[in-house]
Amino acid sequence: MLVISLSFCAGAARAGAIVLGATEYPPYMSPRLPGGGLAVAIVSEAFQRAGLQTKIVYLPWSRAMSEAGSGQLDGIIGLWETAERKQRFLFSKPFLDNHIGLFKRSGDAIRYQRLSDLKPYTIGTVRGYANPEAFEQARLKTDETLSDASNLAKLAARHIDLALIDHGVANYLLRGNLAALAEKLEWLPPAVVTYPMRLGIARNQAEGEKRIQAFNRGLDAMQRDGTLEKMLKPLGI
Repeated sequence: MLVISLSFCAGAARAGAIVLGATEYPPYMSPRLPGGGLAVAIVSEAFQRAGLQTKIVYLPWSRAMSEAGSGQLDGIIGLWETAERKQRFLFSKPFLDNHIGLFKRSGDAIRYQRLSDLKPYTIGTVRGYANPEAFEQARLKTDETLSDASNLAKLAARHIDLALIDHGVANYLLRGNLAALAEKLEWLPPAVVTYPMRLGIARNQAEGEKRIQAFNRGLDAMQRDGTLEKMLKPLGI
């Protein structure tokens, strides 16, 4: 698989395309979705506005990060900015927000102002996910499951009181495979944390700064003519 990935990247580079890593994270990124997912579609459109073509390689997230950081890929889509990552990557302007928060059963009278208010409740999380730092520090009672879909199903079945999930991911599931649960579940504001999603390009790339500037120009054009707002509308956030 590594040889295939490297050969693909080399061929795309010779063709003049920018090769970007992405991962399976619908509705934001997925080869099964139109345009490769919302985040991929936005990034591809922004680069096209700047006169540049893109090639997308879908990989497990850790591998996409590694290959983007080493220069095997030209960049990575969907990167959240952290102090550690800023040492290795140049970051674009944000193009959408990931709202990480809680879903509850419709009609349940759960409200909160501080995370500590949620200590009486059992909150479903997904095994392997990096939960928000504030959420971890609150030391709430949690119950792990294997996927966002099973987390929402457990919530509807009253096995847990709340589910920690990205708002856009939840809406995608509740409009798709879990549509039967849509009227039973609802978002509980406010979001626990909001992460602006960005494009990341390794600092050691000779064309990195130029590519970030080109992307930002394309994104600005999409904002001015309303394209970005139109693309984000289906998220329902």
